[in-house]
Amino acid sequence: MSIRLGVLGADDSVAVIQTVVNEYADIEMIPVVYEEEYEIIDKIAPYVKQTDMWLCSGQVPYAIVKEHLNCPVFYTRHSGEGLYKALLYLVHEQGIKISEMSFDTLSETTLETFLQDAGIQTTYHLKHYRGGISSHELAMYHADLWNKNVTKVAVTCLRSAQLQLAQQGIPTIHITPAASEVRQVLNNIVQTHELILSREGQIVVQVIQLCSEASHGNVAEFHALINRYTRALHGTAQQIEPGKWRIYATRKEIENITDGLTSTPRMEGDLSLGLSGGIGIAQTIREGEERAGFALQQALLYGAGNWMCASDDHVLYGPLGKPQEALSYTYVRDDLEALGQAVSLSALTLTKLAAVLEKRGSNRITAHELAEYLQMLPRSARRILLLLEEHGLAEVVGEQTPYLRGRPRKIYEIDLARNVG
Repeated sequence: MSIRLGVLGADDSVAVIQTVVNEYADIEMIPVVYEEEYEIIDKIAPYVKQTDMWLCSGQVPYAIVKEHLNCPVFYTRHSGEGLYKALLYLVHEQGIKISEMSFDTLSETTLETFLQDAGIQTTYHLKHYRGGISSHELAMYHADLWNKNVTKVAVTCLRSAQLQLAQQGIPTIHITPAASEVRQVLNNIVQTHELILSREGQIVVQVIQLCSEASHGNVAEFHALINRYTRALHGTAQQIEPGKWRIYATRKEIENITDGLTSTPRMEGDLSLGLSGGIGIAQTIREGEERAGFALQQALLYGAGNWMCASDDHVLYGPLGKPQEALSYTYVRDDLEALGQAVSLSALTLTKLAAVLEKRGSNRITAHELAEYLQMLPRSARRILLLLEEHGLAEVVGEQTPYLRGRPRKIYEIDLARNVG
């Protein structure tokens, strides 16, 4: 069965992905091109029901759409290969030093590894971020360095930022996904699709995070550990941000490697002690991802190196492997199950929202505050609040002016006990 793959990205990145997709007879690509980030949700809307999975060309569009889609979403990371190509051109053809360039998106590890491999010792200018960011903010970062004569060229991973900089006359290069990186992600997509169709067992999602205490170690060794672990599960893995991975596998494999979900997963070597994890079991990929993220959050409350499991019967188990501390409790309130169906939000999301309000001791909250508590983009938090407002479960009762510059933030008062209108 062919995979209907929605591909979201800038024009040049989508063209690169299309070239590689042509190598895969079992993938039907549906290209969606955008220029500015605010267009993305409207752009993908007509294709949501026509696709099985989505691939985004970079972490910015990924961060925007992952909250809006109920299917697996992947993205192409900007690795060393694309960086090598850009720097070779700038240094060889333009004679520009690395200290005279500004970079964004790339991790410090990627850039420093390149410099070490090349035997170069120099300063560099890099704006790294997690999740999403506006093209305007990136363009301002590069423009500020260029206007101060600190740099001569900007190297960006966001096409919309390149277009804004070009309008200001600032020399800019856009790093597109490398063919090898696209091929690796497409292989993961094919394998994940096979897992979903597998009759061997229910699919399970894991979210694994490198503990900050271990982040000073060899990141490449942790990557290798994750790859070996994924192969042992016959699963697929994707790095969703630096030091954080998502792994798909069947329930059968997970239960084998955790002794029936009673112990932490068996991994090779002492490096596994530097990893915390959440396991999510559900009927759909989206629910599994959400539950795995929730389980990881709860595991981290017990400290680095702990694991927990959120099951399909709405019970949280853990910390795994610590019987003297282990507990199990229902984490989805029964009264929020029907409510979730009525307002098109998962019961887990509503349960987490209720927990946030209880922790704050107030039913009033802004989208910015909710986003921080639930570790999501502000636009995703606003979507939740707007849905609640639409169904009479929330209303705007005031505004909050940020300490620094910015638009006033609406204050919502939430009452999840109201009858849905």
